[in-house]
Amino acid sequence: MKITIGDACTGFGVCEGIRPDVFEVNDEGFAEATDEGLTEADREDIEYAVTQCPTQAILLAD
Repeated sequence: MKITIGDACTGFGVCEGIRPDVFEVNDEGFAEATDEGLTEADREDIEYAVTQCPTQAILLAD
């Protein structure tokens, strides 16, 4: 699974609140994500973060 955060990100941090081990708002105020080591067991949380992003900036691909 591949997580991409688009330019629409405004750094609300909702994703970080859901999975702080995957998402982090950087010093510039934009979210970053790591998809290393994620398994199918993580998918539900990541999909939830995608749906909760206020700007719909998070994309999830297989």
